[in-house]
Amino acid sequence: MSAIFGCVYLDGRPISFEIGTRMSQTMEGWGPDGIFTLSEGSTLVGFAGLAVEPDSLHEVMPLVNQEPPGLFTAAARLDNREELCDVFGIPGSERETVPNGRLVLKAYCTWGEDCPRRLYGDWSLAAWDSRRHRLFLARDQLGITGLYYYHHPPLFAFASDPEGLFALKDIRRELDERALASYLVLIPPAEKYGTLWRGVRSLLPGSSLTVVSEGLRTTRYWEVRPGMPVNHRSDDDVVAGFLEHYRRAVRVRLRSRRPIGVCLSSGLDSGSVAALAAQELKRQGLGLTAFTSIPAFPSDHLVVPARADEWPLARAVSNRYDNIMHHAVDANEVSPITGIQRAVAIAHRPLHAACNEFWILAIHDAARMRNIGVMLTGQMGNGSVSWSGGRDHIFYLFAHGKWDAGLKAMAQWRKRHGRSWLGAMAQHMVKPPLRLYWRRAKKCAREVVLPWGNYAAVHPDFARRLGLLHAFEAAGRGAAFGEPIRPFEERRLTLVNNGNIAGPFWHRFGAAFGMDVRDPTADLRLLEYCLEVPAEQYVHDGGKRMLIRRAMEGILPQEVQWNTRRGRQAADVAYRVIQHGEEMDTTLHRLSMNPQIAAYLDLDRMRQVWQELRTEQTPQTASRTSTLLLRGIMCGCFIEDAQRLQRPNQ
Repeated sequence: MSAIFGCVYLDGRPISFEIGTRMSQTMEGWGPDGIFTLSEGSTLVGFAGLAVEPDSLHEVMPLVNQEPPGLFTAAARLDNREELCDVFGIPGSERETVPNGRLVLKAYCTWGEDCPRRLYGDWSLAAWDSRRHRLFLARDQLGITGLYYYHHPPLFAFASDPEGLFALKDIRRELDERALASYLVLIPPAEKYGTLWRGVRSLLPGSSLTVVSEGLRTTRYWEVRPGMPVNHRSDDDVVAGFLEHYRRAVRVRLRSRRPIGVCLSSGLDSGSVAALAAQELKRQGLGLTAFTSIPAFPSDHLVVPARADEWPLARAVSNRYDNIMHHAVDANEVSPITGIQRAVAIAHRPLHAACNEFWILAIHDAARMRNIGVMLTGQMGNGSVSWSGGRDHIFYLFAHGKWDAGLKAMAQWRKRHGRSWLGAMAQHMVKPPLRLYWRRAKKCAREVVLPWGNYAAVHPDFARRLGLLHAFEAAGRGAAFGEPIRPFEERRLTLVNNGNIAGPFWHRFGAAFGMDVRDPTADLRLLEYCLEVPAEQYVHDGGKRMLIRRAMEGILPQEVQWNTRRGRQAADVAYRVIQHGEEMDTTLHRLSMNPQIAAYLDLDRMRQVWQELRTEQTPQTASRTSTLLLRGIMCGCFIEDAQRLQRPNQ
């Protein structure tokens, strides 16, 4: 997807030619189809173009706007193109050549700063009002985008990637230690809009930002909220409405002048995206290229009860549709550490799942070789189309006095799972609060065993200096470790965390490989429909993820439709690490020689995990390898990358 960037001096001083040149050069990797800038006095706006959709060949950005007067830039892939064309009276004969950015500009001119509510898709915009000396930024509700900014009066700068900001001499690359510690122990940063860099903030999904000389004002124009339940005549109506929305979400993401691919696993999310895309492309006489990561080593015993080899179920989906060209990707040419180093070199920040980078990169390498222009994914599905209904949904029905609903749900669950009433009560009434007491008991022992001891490589002295244990407790991290959590809050966190992490990640990776990454499961209209569906539809007849299972009848093979084992595409990462043992030894030694890294990371603990893995390959050693060891390696590689890029303030 394309990108935007720019800056403004709020005291009116003119923008130098050098600033435009430096920002353009830094954002060059985002714009294989051109980098363009416009400046007006104290303001510069820019656009880095990636032309994937047919209309993007006609995109001209940035633009001089007439009313309100000023400058405008936008990077957009819109879901509601047709509706906007209707509103703006664009003739049918012209619609295929009207670029998305032009539609975003028309929306801004028509609705002003309220326009984000009318735009659906993956987009970001920046509008400078020269009459009011006012800059307006906005980002989509939950899409595949990122937008970052820096404010130190009189300078304000923005870019789709933090690297665009560091092109400016006034912005230093200074690491935020608290944010780094939060990354290591998997808690949200203390600052809501914070990043790993001091002074660099992220504009969160569903937000807009107004910038004037007096300061900044952030507005949340959309949030994940429970919708008003839709009263349908029957269960079938619910499923039919869902499928109609889902088909549209897939269809609007298939506009491309280059081949379309999909990252296909054994799961419901990617499987349903692939199946619906294949059906629609078949009607257009087109094919779909699917990529599935396959293990190099037998690993089921390391990830019980998950599925280590996702190829058989993924293959069942591709066999069902004769226009799917399916490729197995073994990723043997990308070692786990090489994958981490390449990922850091692309993103210039540590990423969430260090153990997955080798196969993600291998799939994108394979896609680039085949000129894929659009890569479909189902990243947001867990919180939208395939929502489970909540881990503790029956417990909370009883806790809120909904006894009739609770008894009905428990009866359906026990019938489906062949359990007694005693077993059902133990599972849903006793187990949830016991998890809470277990966590509290463990909390009493934390002076001896820290809560992140098995998964985070944070140095104890670093943790003590920052008061990390207190921050951990304040962040409520315990909910992720088994404490009861309200079903809607569990769903909201799933969506928000995925949106905050996955959106910018896929935006950056897509740009690096010259393709759009698109996620139908993040479609706003589909998501809002899913939030309006009554909760019992997701646990229909005592099951989980039942809305999508019922909707996929006759669309997915039954073995995929009713599969309850999650896949682990990095299941064999422990064996891959052992296979490249010399690389691991060299990397750990190199990191230990760096004083800054040695101060942040518990390298002794990382070496211990490495030694345990070489001695015995068990689910426990494999898990610590994926989390503590490889996330620690990624953090170390990130610090090395930051040191390499750092320059003195000039």
